[in-house]
Amino acid sequence: MSIFVFEQPTRLYIFTFNVMAMILGIGLAGVVLFDLNSSSRFLLESNTATWPLAILSLLIILVSLLGCSAAMSSSKLVLGIYGIVVALLALFQVSDIIYAITLHDKVDDILNKAWQNAYDNDPRVLQDLETRLGCCGYATIGDRAIPKSSRYACRESPAFGYSVPCRATLKEAYLHHENMYLGFVSAIQFLQLIALAATVALWTQLPRDEETEEQYRAEHSGRLLRGLREEDNMHRRPQNLGPHGEDRAQYGSTDR
Repeated sequence: MSIFVFEQPTRLYIFTFNVMAMILGIGLAGVVLFDLNSSSRFLLESNTATWPLAILSLLIILVSLLGCSAAMSSSKLVLGIYGIVVALLALFQVSDIIYAITLHDKVDDILNKAWQNAYDNDPRVLQDLETRLGCCGYATIGDRAIPKSSRYACRESPAFGYSVPCRATLKEAYLHHENMYLGFVSAIQFLQLIALAATVALWTQLPRDEETEEQYRAEHSGRLLRGLREEDNMHRRPQNLGPHGEDRAQYGSTDR
């Protein structure tokens, strides 16, 4: 597609905001993948919105690519499809943000269940958390602490020896992670809404695809007709010219 499409500011807005949204989507996916492969995975595993976030980041990247294609397209159909898709994605993001906000009052229950699950099935995660956060146990230093050899083994162990529980620090880290993800999603949604507004504006300005096709056919027919006329004139002209281009009609004149 020719670069002339970017001579329209609306198209440039759509393209630019989708590129920015795609970059943020890639960043969001990178943060999720990094946390899933680090000691922070406990914070993600305690959040039921983790995998929706991973899926959302992929959808953002794909929809942004569609938006870039729509910005370079002259088809109202392509613009309409992009507009509908990005509107649905924006609604999904709003629902995800609302869901995450409703969980703020349930953070303690969520973390408590996640701690119990890790204590029963993956104690190494809690060991890493206690070392990284400098704490022992969940609500108290003897509450499901690692090592499991005794209730206060974490505090008494030379490898740990911490005297504060993990709940407060863990809750702060959880909310920090959640706010970071909400910031990513909110910024992306802002860019998408601007791109959607620009898409609607461009869609209303473009002629229908049928009208564009009719206009193209009319222009093509006009160029073809002009070409045939020029070719016909070229064939007729040499019949009245001599070998050196002189007009043969003057030799047949009776004027002396």
